[in-house]
Amino acid sequence: MRFLERGADIPDDLIRAVGDGKATFLCGAGVSFRVALPSFKQLTDQVYGRLGETPDEEPAERIAIAEKQFDRALRSLEKRTHRRGAVSRVRTAVADLLAAPDVAFPDHISLLKLSRDVDGRPRLLTTNFDTIFERAARQAGMSNVPSHSGRSLPRAGGESDYGVLHLHGRIGDDALGLACTEFVLTSADFGDAYLRDGWASREIEDRMRLATFVLVGYAAEDVAMRLLLETLDADRSRFRDMKKIYAIEPGTADSASLWNAKGIEAVEFADYDSIYGTLAEWARYASQPVEYGRARVRTILTDSVGAAP
Repeated sequence: MRFLERGADIPDDLIRAVGDGKATFLCGAGVSFRVALPSFKQLTDQVYGRLGETPDEEPAERIAIAEKQFDRALRSLEKRTHRRGAVSRVRTAVADLLAAPDVAFPDHISLLKLSRDVDGRPRLLTTNFDTIFERAARQAGMSNVPSHSGRSLPRAGGESDYGVLHLHGRIGDDALGLACTEFVLTSADFGDAYLRDGWASREIEDRMRLATFVLVGYAAEDVAMRLLLETLDADRSRFRDMKKIYAIEPGTADSASLWNAKGIEAVEFADYDSIYGTLAEWARYASQPVEYGRARVRTILTDSVGAAP
């Protein structure tokens, strides 16, 4: 189904999964680009600037950044700037830099409306630290949208499994009464979450069995997604009950192939405007599909009459 002329065609089985409350949207930094929050690369550069540091004289950090391994650069930066007994300057800078701007969040509202469980409650998973989804829920007048984070995420499929689910941690937000939690930010954090302890890997595996995954705001080669995508792909090859995975993103010459190599179907758009225009229309359709269909028919008929000689 194509919601906008300039948009992509959304697969029918994905439309059905969303309508049935059996799709979970997993959202990355790209969902906040239009409200001026940074990518992981931009965040890394800004952290160096905030701390008055540079990777130029640190080969480990300079090489990591050149190879787009920003989690490793931040690990090295944190180790050499951290003072025993003090709060991490790197994590304090990250929290400050990701504070939500005082603007409207229509893109995030659309995603909350699309990513719902079978009871119609928002259930959206994000690797972002910011609290924009919580603020968007408030702007939209959505009641009872709890915020969960990290190891404290509710059991997948349990009675309390709804709300905004921050897989990699969450910054504090005094206006919402939310405390800061631990971040999965550096290579050491990713190693613990996905390998040594593996709690994040288990979280993703459980959720893949319950719902179709829709990735939004990621590129196929995002460093922050490296271990997560490897987890998804490995689990899909071992377990037959894993649901399908889609990725919605601006397309490039290589992106579809890169996603396909990870067992993920790309739904590619020309740009972010067409993505979020489509998501907004899709959210309207998902809320009232019959009424939306009638309105579309009326528009088509009106346009046809107006175009007649």
